[in-house]
Amino acid sequence: MTELKITIERDLDAGEIAKVQEILVPLITTGALFGVRGGQTIIHFDGGGNFAGIELDYWPFRKRKKEV
Repeated sequence: MTELKITIERDLDAGEIAKVQEILVPLITTGALFGVRGGQTIIHFDGGGNFAGIELDYWPFRKRKKEV
C-alpha cells in the first residue's frame, strides 16, 4: 500500500476529503491518471454533483504512416 500526502491550501471538512479520495483512488488504480497517452480521461458527475465515473478516450492501436 502506498500513502499519498497532498497539501491543499484550503480547509476541507471530512466529507470533502472523502470525496477527493473517492475520485483519486479510481483514477490511480485504473490507470486513468498515469496510463493514458495520446488520449483523455473524463471524470463524470451526476446532476447532484456526485462522482459518477471515469471515461477513457484513447486509441489502443493506431497504424502510423511511414515517413518518406
